[in-house]
Amino acid sequence: MSQSHAQIASIGNIKSSEIIQKNQIVTPNSNSSPSLLELQQATISQNPELKARYASNDSAKSNIDIAKTAWYPNVSMTIGKTYGRGEGNFKNTNVVPSKVNETGKMGFSITQNLYDPTIKFDIEQAKLSHQASKYALSQIHDELTNRIVSLFLDILVNQAQIDLLKRQHMAVDAQKIQAQKSFDVGIVSITDVKEAEAKADKIRSQLAALEWQLKTKQQELAILTGGLTINPTDYHSSTKILPDIKAEDIEQWQMMITDQNMAVQQALVEYQLAKLDTKKQDHQYYPKVQFVVENSRNFEPITDAGHKTYSNNKWEWSAGVQLNINLHNTNTNSAQTRKIRAEENLKYQNYLVAKEQQTVELNRTFYQILSSIAEYQGLYAADQSARTALSANQLGYQVGMRTNIDVLEAQTKVYEANRDKLVAWYDSWKNYIKLNQIAGTLTSEQLIQIDNLLRQTVGNDTNADIDKFGMLPSISTIELVAPTSKYKNL
Repeated sequence: MSQSHAQIASIGNIKSSEIIQKNQIVTPNSNSSPSLLELQQATISQNPELKARYASNDSAKSNIDIAKTAWYPNVSMTIGKTYGRGEGNFKNTNVVPSKVNETGKMGFSITQNLYDPTIKFDIEQAKLSHQASKYALSQIHDELTNRIVSLFLDILVNQAQIDLLKRQHMAVDAQKIQAQKSFDVGIVSITDVKEAEAKADKIRSQLAALEWQLKTKQQELAILTGGLTINPTDYHSSTKILPDIKAEDIEQWQMMITDQNMAVQQALVEYQLAKLDTKKQDHQYYPKVQFVVENSRNFEPITDAGHKTYSNNKWEWSAGVQLNINLHNTNTNSAQTRKIRAEENLKYQNYLVAKEQQTVELNRTFYQILSSIAEYQGLYAADQSARTALSANQLGYQVGMRTNIDVLEAQTKVYEANRDKLVAWYDSWKNYIKLNQIAGTLTSEQLIQIDNLLRQTVGNDTNADIDKFGMLPSISTIELVAPTSKYKNL
């Protein structure tokens, strides 16, 4: 296993080098199809779901600063005027008794929280909510990347199957010509010619279906990337390089689930948020201490001979420490407490479920890779056997020892062996990318290496001896070199 697999990502660390910010689009190379990394970057730069997650993440980050403001001083100003009914006797004055009493007040106050445990919990919850938002953002990012890789490889394997069928069609046409010549000289019946025609018709129908599938996948890729797609002919690989996966590596991959899987980390953060809710509930009856400074002035009107004047009261100020104790609150009763503790337990169980589900998915993907590699290696031997059988049937047909249907069936087996081998090879790499997504180790460097692997120049020895089997060389599909080397840099 490479060193990158052993690296533990820090909690909440979004791969900033891999996530392209809004409106930042990578310009692809105009001389060839865009690279896999360019397709991924184009997708994440314009994906609406990812943009929504960015906005949610920004909002969650702002909530941290909002929660911290509870420790800042609170300054307020009060201006008021009060009316009252009643009569007042002003002794030793000429003031007419008043039936309406008026009073006014103006003041300023400053309040500073000195001790409040719930504020600390609010800040911690805001930080954890931001962490959860980042994990959700990273999940969307990795899921989009995996989707792009899957479409990318599906297009290539689809085109490769089309190439294989076209070559099989050419081989069937050649066999049909040979059958026609044999029929013309009276060696075989017309049945041989009709069998070849029927086989050619079936291949044409298969080609039509594959070409529609290819167009569908290319359109889906264009929608995701904002118009970018690929030309499969730009990619040529000998398919002899396989993922560096061994059965004994499973435990190392499983260990990454706890610390690096984004879904598990998000569930863990949500459980930690629920624990903080419980703590806040337990601290509802804790005292809260505030430092309060007030400065105020009262205005009391005096009515004298129908004229209203105000007494010139002086400013008064006060300062002190205020202790607040919650004696009764409907939010702190036993029923509310039981509800919060039940929600904490629910979040914990959700965390365990997420961990179990991701582990199962990782195991399934890991063994699918091993299965694809084993299938590929087995089909390599089957491919060689099918070619040998095809050669024997062709020679037998020429001397009258084999029928035309024998040759056509042998050609089909060669095609099927190469098709299944090709699909197994692409599946191994598709699942390898998915495995890294689940393990939380998916990086842009892996996309670059996959792209380089698929653009490799194939040696001349890979397609030797194909012509004599009635099949034309296919750089992207036919492989005669034993799959001995593995790609150890991913």
